[in-house]
Amino acid sequence: MSKSIRQRIAEELTGPALPFVAFCIALNLTVGQVTAALKIPLYLDSIGTILVAVLVGPWSAVFCGSAANLLAAAFGNPTMMFFIPVVAVIGTFTGIIAKLGWFRKWYLVCLGGILQGILAALVSAPISAYLFGGVMMAGTDFLVLYFRSVGNTLMDSVLYQGLASDPADKLVSYFIVFLLVKNLPQRLLARLHGAGNLRTPGRTP
Repeated sequence: MSKSIRQRIAEELTGPALPFVAFCIALNLTVGQVTAALKIPLYLDSIGTILVAVLVGPWSAVFCGSAANLLAAAFGNPTMMFFIPVVAVIGTFTGIIAKLGWFRKWYLVCLGGILQGILAALVSAPISAYLFGGVMMAGTDFLVLYFRSVGNTLMDSVLYQGLASDPADKLVSYFIVFLLVKNLPQRLLARLHGAGNLRTPGRTP
């Protein structure tokens, strides 16, 4: 019998996983706001979502990213709620490759980050272009303006901006998470649902 999404999330959120996810929601919000305030041409607002996807599971990661976006909307950035499909893709894709063991090797982490960035760009481009005219009040807006200035359509400009910045953003975010999970206490890792994602088969942590 197929389990409901609620049941799958409940299975993942056992032991210290719930406060861990709450911490990652706050991490998304904090890093995202700092990055936007400094006009850095990256987002870095999905580090918490990626961390949850690796250490807890994809369903909890989608919940983490969605909750962070809704809170960001409530705190004064209403556009964020429209990008929940993007965080759903991030949480799902990261959870899948984490289960495949990609976060055990740095080069697979880099490849995963680039692929994730491409997927995120493809999903976010129509939302940004058709709902917000490509202007998100972020450090990446200058890329949209540049691509528009050389004769591209709005949709193409937003897509090119995404393909230029999202792979770099997710590559950096993935590598930050890779470094974090390598340095977390083993006692904490052992209590999280996704600890096996980091363990080489046949070896004990």
